[in-house]
Amino acid sequence: MSADTTHSSKSRMDCTLPVREEILERYLAGDLGEKACETFEEHYFGCARCFDELRTLQAIRDELTRSSAEVEPGRRRTAPIWVPAAVAAALILAVGGATWLREVRPVVSETIRSGPPPAPISATVPQPAAPAAPPAAPVPSLEQLARFEPPVYQPSTLRGVPDEATARFLRGMTAYRKADYSEAVADLRLAADADPDAPHIRFFLGITHLMLGQRDLGIDRLRGTIALGDSPYLEDAHFYLAKALLARNDLAGAESELNKVIQLQGQGSDQARRLLSQVRILKKRSD
Repeated sequence: MSADTTHSSKSRMDCTLPVREEILERYLAGDLGEKACETFEEHYFGCARCFDELRTLQAIRDELTRSSAEVEPGRRRTAPIWVPAAVAAALILAVGGATWLREVRPVVSETIRSGPPPAPISATVPQPAAPAAPPAAPVPSLEQLARFEPPVYQPSTLRGVPDEATARFLRGMTAYRKADYSEAVADLRLAADADPDAPHIRFFLGITHLMLGQRDLGIDRLRGTIALGDSPYLEDAHFYLAKALLARNDLAGAESELNKVIQLQGQGSDQARRLLSQVRILKKRSD
C-alpha cells in the first residue's frame, strides 16, 4: 500500500530488532505507559513481523509459566539463546525458586520431627493439570481498525506548462504534503471540477475529505475513483474505502472492499488479508 495504516500521523514506532524486543517485553509485562501502549498497539496490528513475534513471545511466557511448576528440585534448565532477556530471567527465577525450596526443606523437616507426628501422606499421585489453551491473538477495536495514515504523495517532474486541472492539483498537493488539508481541499475540488475523469485527483480529494472528518464526502470520492475503472489508484481506493466504512461501523461493506483488494493481487493484498481477518472476528462477535 502507499501508506502504513496502523501508525498515527503524529508518531511512528521504531521497528528495528533491539527496540522491538524491548518494546514487546515491556508491553507484555504491562510496563509501557498508556500513550506508548496505544502507539504500539496501533503499530503491531498492521505489522506482520511485530504481530507474529508478540504472539510467539506471549506463547513462550505462558509455556514457561506452566513448566516452571514442573521443574524438579535442584535441577536447572538453560534458557535457549533466542529467548529474549526478560523471558530468560523469568525462567531463571522459576528454577531458582525450586532450588530454594530444596535448600529449606531439611530445616522444615527437622521442625516437623520435633513436633507432633505428621499426618500420613496419601499415596495418590496428583494428576497433572490439563494444558492451557494457547493465548488468543489480541484483536483491536473497531476504532483502531479504522485508523489510517494518509497515503504519501510523491510529485512527478512535469514538462511544459500544466493545464488548469494539473496546476490546481499540484497546488493542492503542496498543502496536502504539509498536512494542511483545509487548504488542500479547495484546490483539489477545483482540479476535480476541471478534470472529473482523473483518478489521481479524485483519490487524493477523497483522502483529504477523510482527513478533515468529512467521511461521507470522502467515501463518495473514493467510490468515484473506483468507478473510473482500472488505474494505479484502484487498489488503494478500495483499501481506504474499507477504512472509511469501518469508521462508519459498516463491517460488511468493509469486508467486501478488502476482498476486492485481495482479488487484485497487488502489493496491498497481504495487508488487506490481515485486516480482513480482524474484521471478520469483530463481525462474528457482533452477530
